[in-house]
Amino acid sequence: MTLTHRTAAIPTLLSLALLALYLAFPTKVYYWDGILFAQAIEDTAAGSQMSLAHPNHLIYNFVGYYFYRLLLVLGLHLRALTALRILNSVMSAACAAVMFAILRDTLRSLYLSACLTLLFALSATWWKFSTDANAYIPSVFFLLVSFYLVLPNRKPAPLLAALSFFAAMCFHQLAVLAYPVFALGVYLQDGALPVKRRLWNTIAFLLCASVLIFTAYALLFHHANGDFNVARLLRWTVSYSPDANTRFEFWSNLGYSLRGQARLFFGGRLNLLRGLMNPAIVLLIVLLLVAVLSLILAVLRNLRALPKRWREARFERRQKIVLWLAFLWLAVYLVFLFFWLPQNTFYRLFYLPSLVLLLGGALSLFSQTDSRRSFATACFVIAVGLANFLFLIYPFSHDEKYPPLAFALQMNREWPPGTVVYYAVRNSDEALVRYFTPETVWKEVPSQFPAELPRGTTAWLETTAISQLSQTPAGAQWLQAHARPESLRELNNGAYLIRFIQVMP
Repeated sequence: MTLTHRTAAIPTLLSLALLALYLAFPTKVYYWDGILFAQAIEDTAAGSQMSLAHPNHLIYNFVGYYFYRLLLVLGLHLRALTALRILNSVMSAACAAVMFAILRDTLRSLYLSACLTLLFALSATWWKFSTDANAYIPSVFFLLVSFYLVLPNRKPAPLLAALSFFAAMCFHQLAVLAYPVFALGVYLQDGALPVKRRLWNTIAFLLCASVLIFTAYALLFHHANGDFNVARLLRWTVSYSPDANTRFEFWSNLGYSLRGQARLFFGGRLNLLRGLMNPAIVLLIVLLLVAVLSLILAVLRNLRALPKRWREARFERRQKIVLWLAFLWLAVYLVFLFFWLPQNTFYRLFYLPSLVLLLGGALSLFSQTDSRRSFATACFVIAVGLANFLFLIYPFSHDEKYPPLAFALQMNREWPPGTVVYYAVRNSDEALVRYFTPETVWKEVPSQFPAELPRGTTAWLETTAISQLSQTPAGAQWLQAHARPESLRELNNGAYLIRFIQVMP
């Protein structure tokens, strides 16, 4: 069914509204990798020879770098972190448009498609990461485009689907798990085609995507390392952060997995609103309570009709194909993430679209001409959006709700330009403070420290440098003699431990 000019404006309006919402409330609780991405981009722009290539998110830093430079050329002198957040907000709004197109094609209901698109866009983890710097949002955008290209009623375009899937892989390596979803989707497209032709389409997709991915990894590995050693290339391709080790414990993994499903849609805490109350927030809380109460009443009124409607449920062939593909999409990620870092909810963004699609299939079993059932759907989406805004997004848009950021900004006010800070180990806290104190100089503790500390200079030691020196009697004695106790600056609230102290030769 083709959209009319009037209905074609719906996804555009939804995307623009969501983009305005994302940009109005950017998160201040930053994803740790986003800080590292931004620092790498700014260092490269300043002339550093470090490589922007990374095996887990092959081209994200390159795209972020050129977007950052574009904004500078346009006269927008923003920091790289802000540029990356803007880029993600734009990509997320585009995701909503593609999501709407997929839902509309599958469910044939403008109302249900709009509601589910908003549910997708306003779900807790997606909304938070749409206002942050990360490689997940762009990768999911191209996964959605790939899924749209393999919808059963579309003309097969295996090479275009392969190109889109390749782009998803280049933004984040975890997109590879969706490989069988799109291969099967290409095969099932246009059932009128002979089996041989559909097999050739599938082979074309697989070969094209594989060649593109291998070539990109080989070229960027050479760019980063200067050689084409196959063994090193393979190790580089499958490398991951040292702190990403995980062990399998069934009940623990099951608990994390169940928690992850809930956190995908709902997030935040009631006490985050402490100190932020105002008349507008009170009004939104009242609206949330009204939406929840209305939802409960609407569900209770419709309980009797559920069994009959389930028995009468019928899907068209094309709907069955889409829902089976969505189920496969969901299944491959659920199985993988059950074993691999199940505590990281943000990895579950890769299968969020499939969850929303399956939910749409379930809701489509109920007549959308029934105003009471339509009202219940709207109430649920409104409740999710308001709850996530009030207890997650709005508080997280304030500096004071993220103690490490508030502490870093305090240090930026206290340290004069050129202040030298020594650290022993790179970590997320060190990276955050370093990024938000841009006029300081950060150095790794040298092997002969403190003997190599130049005479007549003062410097500050970061948490890991203090800890490293304190582990030896000689280092502890030197600290006691040269540290200035009155200069100690510390964030120690049980959740965070960040410490700086000034030392003199």
